[in-house]
Amino acid sequence: MQTLLEAWRHTSEGGPGALILPDGCQDLIGTRWPGEATRWFLAPMADQAYLATASPGQQYRGYRLRPGVVLEAGPLLARMHGNDLDDEGFAEQALAEHTALMGSVASALEAIAQSADLRQAQRLLGVSARSLQRLLSTRSGRPPLYWHRLARWRRTLRLLETDAPLAEIAAEAGYADQAHMNLECRRWAGLSPLRLRQRPELLALGHASGHG
Repeated sequence: MQTLLEAWRHTSEGGPGALILPDGCQDLIGTRWPGEATRWFLAPMADQAYLATASPGQQYRGYRLRPGVVLEAGPLLARMHGNDLDDEGFAEQALAEHTALMGSVASALEAIAQSADLRQAQRLLGVSARSLQRLLSTRSGRPPLYWHRLARWRRTLRLLETDAPLAEIAAEAGYADQAHMNLECRRWAGLSPLRLRQRPELLALGHASGHG
């Protein structure tokens, strides 16, 4: 199964840095300063928001992997060592050889993203709670509850772009109440829903590639 979700490129203008929000993905990233060799590293799946800083002119090329992908980190980075930032074909071939995504994992994550709760996802998949727990905890590195909460929160980001009252958004997103939504927003982004509404560049990340 195809493991690459998308490729991206960025040149830093410097400044205070960018807040990176969890999306359920891992990225293979190459970075290069003008006149220097490319350095490759893996950005692991994030459990909470973090600040990424860079120097002016610093270039990046990234390869975002689908949620649930398993990778051979050591061999992949060894293969990429010394490879030029602009050789996209080489990177994609290396990813094809050193990453994998089980069909059962991809199906489970899709069902969770589309379901109101984990019980509904289990019914869609025709599996027990224990089987789903074992599959995702073992093969994706995170339990089903993580994936459910992440998808719900990313859906919340999209709902916060509207003018709907926060209590209505909480109900539509599937939270017990507005206080529950507040806790989850702080858990994932370190910001309240009200503060997130004041950051349209963060809300837009709810439409970016990732889980949910």
